[in-house]
Amino acid sequence: MPIIIKAKNNKSNNAKMIRDFKKATAIADVVEKARARRYFQKPSQLKAVNKIMRKRLQRKIRSLKKTKNISSEVIDKMVARLSNS
Repeated sequence: MPIIIKAKNNKSNNAKMIRDFKKATAIADVVEKARARRYFQKPSQLKAVNKIMRKRLQRKIRSLKKTKNISSEVIDKMVARLSNS
């Protein structure tokens, strides 16, 4: 899916457009995906990395549940991320 940034109100403020482009690429994880695909990784390596990341996320969720100033929405989002991976 291409990322298209258009100038608003027929003004070409290059700095603003570059900032908008950077935000759009950050949201779409374009840079992270490109870095991840830069070199080939064996499927077993990917599995191991995903397993480590899942465990790390589970630990973080457990520690956040113990704190009282974290909203349940944040924890729910993290649990959803855990189920997607």
